[in-house]
Amino acid sequence: MSFQLSILKILAGQRHGRASIEVVKQHLAIYYSSGPEWPARMKRIASRAPQLDIFGQRLVKQEAGWWSITDEGRKALEGLELLDQRAMQGQVEREISKQPEDE
Repeated sequence: MSFQLSILKILAGQRHGRASIEVVKQHLAIYYSSGPEWPARMKRIASRAPQLDIFGQRLVKQEAGWWSITDEGRKALEGLELLDQRAMQGQVEREISKQPEDE
């Protein structure tokens, strides 16, 4: 599912939320070959939506040679990113609270 989330992110970052399949493939190749950060982040966020199906849920519209993110896709992506931000903030706060206080 992290691969599908990556497609949503790529389309959301394109002008008018639309890109050719070739452009999507180029972005995916760059993101997944540039280090462990992107795959780890996408896997973490995707874990919050294990049933994600960008085409079946109509989050991405397919056209001849093109994909476009739908309004529903943008809302789903924003919601997942917000959940992730809140979870990460909570983790940081828990880690800070575990720190021994200086005497």
